[in-house]
Amino acid sequence: MCTMTSPIPSPSPARSQSNLSGTAPSVINSQNNPASTVSSSQQSTLVGVRTARGSDAFHAAIQKFKARLSGPHLTEFKNMTYDDLCSTILQIQQEQEENKKIMNLSRIQSCLEAMQQFGKTVEVFLNTADMLAFIWGPIKFLLLTASNFADSFETLLDAYEHIGEQLPLLQDYEDLFHGSPYMLHVLELMYLDILGFHQHALKFFSGKLWHRFFRSMWKDFGTRFDGILKSLRRHKELVESRATIAQYRRYKEDVTELKKKIEELILQERMKKMKAVKEWLAVGSRPQQDHAGFQRIRAEFPSTGRWISKHEYFKEWLGMDVPPTPIIWLFGIPGAGKTVLTSNIIEDCKNKTGFRTSYFYCHHEDQSANTAVGVLRGLVDQLLDEYPSLLPQCYTRQTTSGEPSLRSLPLAKKLMEDFCATVPKMFLIIDGIDECEQMERKQLLEFLMGIVSQADNDEPGKLRVLFVSQEYADIKRVLHSSSATRVVPKSVSLLQQKDNEGDIQTYVKGWVDRIANQHAPFEAELVDYLRNLTISRAKGMFLYAKLVMENLYHQPTRGDLMNAIKHENFPDGLKGAYERIVTRIRASSHPEEWQKAKKLLGWMVCCKRQLTWKEIQVALSIDGEEQCIDWDDRRLRKHIHDICGSLVKVDDDRVSLVHSTAKYYITQCTQDIHRPSVECELATLCLQYLVFPCFSVENNVDENTLRQSMIEGYFAFQDYAIAKWFYHINAFVESGKDFLECGIAVEDHLDAISAAIDTFLDQYHTENFHDNIVDECRTKCQIFQDQDFYEDLVALTSHIFQKSRFDAKHKISIGQLEKALVRNRKLVEDLPPKLNPADLDKFHQFYDGERRYKCTRITCMYFSEGFKDAKSRKRHVNIHDRPFQCEVPDCLGAEGFANSKDLEKHTRGFHPEISDLADRFNTVTAKKGKADHTCTICGKSFTRNQIKQDHMKSHRGERPHECPECGKAFTRKNDLTRHQKLHNKH
Repeated sequence: MCTMTSPIPSPSPARSQSNLSGTAPSVINSQNNPASTVSSSQQSTLVGVRTARGSDAFHAAIQKFKARLSGPHLTEFKNMTYDDLCSTILQIQQEQEENKKIMNLSRIQSCLEAMQQFGKTVEVFLNTADMLAFIWGPIKFLLLTASNFADSFETLLDAYEHIGEQLPLLQDYEDLFHGSPYMLHVLELMYLDILGFHQHALKFFSGKLWHRFFRSMWKDFGTRFDGILKSLRRHKELVESRATIAQYRRYKEDVTELKKKIEELILQERMKKMKAVKEWLAVGSRPQQDHAGFQRIRAEFPSTGRWISKHEYFKEWLGMDVPPTPIIWLFGIPGAGKTVLTSNIIEDCKNKTGFRTSYFYCHHEDQSANTAVGVLRGLVDQLLDEYPSLLPQCYTRQTTSGEPSLRSLPLAKKLMEDFCATVPKMFLIIDGIDECEQMERKQLLEFLMGIVSQADNDEPGKLRVLFVSQEYADIKRVLHSSSATRVVPKSVSLLQQKDNEGDIQTYVKGWVDRIANQHAPFEAELVDYLRNLTISRAKGMFLYAKLVMENLYHQPTRGDLMNAIKHENFPDGLKGAYERIVTRIRASSHPEEWQKAKKLLGWMVCCKRQLTWKEIQVALSIDGEEQCIDWDDRRLRKHIHDICGSLVKVDDDRVSLVHSTAKYYITQCTQDIHRPSVECELATLCLQYLVFPCFSVENNVDENTLRQSMIEGYFAFQDYAIAKWFYHINAFVESGKDFLECGIAVEDHLDAISAAIDTFLDQYHTENFHDNIVDECRTKCQIFQDQDFYEDLVALTSHIFQKSRFDAKHKISIGQLEKALVRNRKLVEDLPPKLNPADLDKFHQFYDGERRYKCTRITCMYFSEGFKDAKSRKRHVNIHDRPFQCEVPDCLGAEGFANSKDLEKHTRGFHPEISDLADRFNTVTAKKGKADHTCTICGKSFTRNQIKQDHMKSHRGERPHECPECGKAFTRKNDLTRHQKLHNKH
């Protein structure tokens, strides 16, 4: 823009010659005399017209706009004038000249001129002079706010320039509005479009951290802004064409249809972005399902757990505007009922007005989620539901992350910081943080303590956090470390029996009444005895009471019950409670049924992810010798609850042990469940299954045969076996000494795994397992050197070792097996609509009919979880295969690029406005050195020997430089350094 004393360059000839030089434009001087721009012959007509007040919808929209303004904005805007706005623009220009940061402010001259004429017309014909303040006020605020940031100021000026292009100069058309209600309606719609723009723009430029989110928010605004421009253009066309009533009617229909289409498009884009972010976070509905399950437990005894809400620390933490401390650590012994108690607190937090609540339950059986990244992902996923305004920022981070699912801890921290900085008030609750590995929980605790400390310093009471765990020294150390936080957490211990004794009494009373009714007659003295004995022995452990009561309830006879409740036979502690359950199951089961119970419990202890009941049934039906699924003869006709009782739980078909303590105590309670022996059994089972004919690709298996195999359940265990077989092999090798010394049926297991390995290596011989032996693997397998399968085991573990490096760990390591899986999955995806009712019923016995489309990466949760449609799966897999995503919405490069260079080339070519080309452009041409270092493989020459050596490493596939954040490996150290900068940015 020119200096203060120089006029702004004149607009196009169609525009009048006003300026923003030292004095306000002459047109401003008529602000207090609206009729001055109209001829005297029209004065009398205007007197009558000025009494019009606009439609009810018009005033309702204005009131709605005012209601959304903050107090300071409302006060600041309501008396704003066009003169004030012009003075502000001159002030901004002067400051930029002084700071040598001059911007082209003249580009908004035509917009201001059209706005001024529009304002005068609105004031005259709608008699709403006070409403103009809510045009001038937001413009002034936005320009002042954005003027300190070149990128956002440029964006705002550009927006006003576009708006100006779509506004007519109403001074030339004022005769249209005399006595014409439909043209007055056009004025209203123009005003509401301008109001709508400012309503959204004010959100982008408000708050202390607006600039942090501006770019992503403005991009998200693109579709709506385009709709506003199209609507303004339609108004302009109508005015400039001096429309007839017939044209106005078509115009009304057009405007209505346009707004409808824009809203539909915005909704579609929002759903698309939400889906993409949710898939990237890869959390699913597990936290909500967990909470619902604990709520059902509490519903049976609704009075339990209420005492925690009356605890002094919790009352302060939950109820005070500024609590003494924003952090509470609830700790206690295993089985004290901490998790159900936590669900009670979560409900109280969710009912707290003005707060958002996010929570996460750590699971002992799901270590993949019990990481710092996993917990933060779970919290962010819920916060996104609670506070969807940050979807654009989350989407930007997702599209620029290069990760198919969020794995980077720095990026997960950035996301959580975004929410903590933006959400007005929130509760964060993490239950079972002790289930995380020590290093993981240390990283998580230190990060959360840091952001709580920052939030408490900026705005006390805004962010409140609850940690729930056992009393571990490392957790206590981090929470009370002065280097980690300036706030001191309050600790609430459940080590005292009195804390939850009332809840245990209520729980036990209900169960004792059931037991008494089942085994009547049951004397009152006996009821009191059983109740008091259970409470006394529980010592504050809710889990103990649960295990004991359910075990007593399932005693088959009154005599068995009387014997079980004798003082000397009553279990002492959790170990005793587990022992009694195992003893009862063994005693009440037939020998064959007990064998099945042991097998199932052993699988629960050793499985590498939660198995579904469908998968378990098919695994039990595997006949390794006949290579078939003997469903009719081998599957269980009883549910696992009837076989394993209260030791297991089933949530949404997924089976797990009842508590984290069960894995330890079950193996201690019975010598029949020996972990190394179970690992050997599961390794053998997977290897036997994966050589079934349905996994052969060399023998051209008939498609009809494959289809029939699919219907009969042959593919139902493939997701687990293909993704986890090598985990069981490694576990078997690592526990080899224990297995040989203390294993169950050692010789039988050795014969079985020997035959399974031999057949497996033979079927997949194209992998040449014996060609690349790793010395480290030979050492690990040394314990089995006397076995005839020793060399084969070394070859197999060497293959596993080599295929577990870098990106290879995400892929199926055996090419033939990968081809078979792709083929088999295609059948599962395509067949259901073609099946007859009988076969469809069979199909649903084995497969999830809802989520048949699954990811190709074995390390991804969607490898087994799947998607509801092929399109969702394709988008997800594309992110795996082409992780470098263009951040521009609806771009042709939406499917991504295989490497950063391709993405950079695309951005420069198609989106130069967001590329870094201008910043990096160097007008000086560097003198090239002599390229006399030649690659002996491809003949390419280089100026330095080191560059040549790095180049030759790429031929050999060597990638010695691995990123500590994400594991991605590089040939050159410089490439690693550049890659790590991406982590630092996000």
